[in-house]
Amino acid sequence: MEMEKKISRAKILILLSLSLVIQSLSSVFIKYAGMYETLSKEFIFFYLVAIGCLGIFAIMWQFLLEMIPLTTAYLRKGILYILILFWSVILFKEQVTLNNILGSIIIIAGIMIHGMDEH
Repeated sequence: MEMEKKISRAKILILLSLSLVIQSLSSVFIKYAGMYETLSKEFIFFYLVAIGCLGIFAIMWQFLLEMIPLTTAYLRKGILYILILFWSVILFKEQVTLNNILGSIIIIAGIMIHGMDEH
């Protein structure tokens, strides 16, 4: 019984992580859309892909909220900022500032503190 509960929790965390990656990708596609002239074929393509990512995220988020408390799910959305920072460095060669690093550390610390409270 305890093992099933741990597996179920692991599945939920994987689904939550996947949903956040999908949501962060919507920001990437919006940025790509912004690189093209408004209403060009490329702009519309990337914009629609971004909307598609948000739609998939919204559906996943509703299922997740049935499985875990809102406070737990919403707090972990802070990871989204770290993911977007990751994508901006990897894909767009943007610079990481000290404030980016400090903010990421604060987000991770908050999630860790909340995680300790759950156990």
